[in-house]
Amino acid sequence: MRLTLRQLPAKLRAGLAPIYLLSGDEPLLVEEALDAIRAAARKAGFGGRERYVAERGFDWDVLQRNLDNLSLFAESQLVELRLPTGKPGDVGARRLVALAADPPPDKVVVIMTPALSSRAAKAKWVKCLAEAGMWVPLRPPDAGELPGWLAARLRAAGLECDPPAVELLAARVEGNLLAAKQEIDKLVLLAGGKCVDVDAVRAAVADGARYDVFQFADAALAGDSERATRVLRHLEQEGVAPTLVLWSLVRELTTLRTVTHHAGQGAPLSRALSAAGVWSSRESLVGSAARRVGVAGARRLLRQAAAADRVVKGARKGQPWNALLELTLALAGGATLQAETA
Repeated sequence: MRLTLRQLPAKLRAGLAPIYLLSGDEPLLVEEALDAIRAAARKAGFGGRERYVAERGFDWDVLQRNLDNLSLFAESQLVELRLPTGKPGDVGARRLVALAADPPPDKVVVIMTPALSSRAAKAKWVKCLAEAGMWVPLRPPDAGELPGWLAARLRAAGLECDPPAVELLAARVEGNLLAAKQEIDKLVLLAGGKCVDVDAVRAAVADGARYDVFQFADAALAGDSERATRVLRHLEQEGVAPTLVLWSLVRELTTLRTVTHHAGQGAPLSRALSAAGVWSSRESLVGSAARRVGVAGARRLLRQAAAADRVVKGARKGQPWNALLELTLALAGGATLQAETA
């Protein structure tokens, strides 16, 4: 069974499954899900706990002997297995399929992996584990969902927070849920039961946002120039190579050129997106950007990207991060590109 983190507590109250598969890259969400399973297991009498990490050279026989070790007198066990790469290998995959087919009656097995791609999620061992137990993909809230996620956590902590204060908190901790938890804990101590406003957040919360080049490119594609600029500045402060930032933009611009070309030839947008290899989860974002930018705008942006590349590589005078900012604003403000280039 596949379920969300929000559904997990109710399922645990209804009873333990023999197997849990937790997949996600956000440490806070993984640890909170694992803590919930541990608490439910203790309550159900699973007093023992064994932990394994399946790194290169891992001996799957050691795990198998534990799973096969049935005893009338030993404690029921919670067995935790981490797959740091999300790839158990041929031997591990066979063992996990066998585990799903015949789970030990006196153990609950929790398997933790990084976030699984759509291709990895189709692996036989993943499907078998999900059918035999519960699979919880732990997806962190995106930028649009983060304020609601924070507001819910604040309420759970007994705090009321003004909407503008929640927005500021989201901007300060975006991409870093561990920082979000820490800052909420700090606000609980400092607020003294009072409603949290913008001034309280500004005074108490450090800027712990953490971004990557993919979040940056998505913000520019979405036409959110304010957020794209903020993320770009964070990337600069964190010492990210400007060539990597430019790559993330060129990657999206190349996709936009392909989409707008096919659409300009009369293909429906859905077919143009498919021809460009756009994932279904990104069709709305890329499709909106393609409509905003248009064929001529995509070409112009790629020419500007080529000029920025020369600045970044030192072949042309200029400041690399300023060139990246200009390109970012041109993409994010692409609503005017079609009119300007028509």
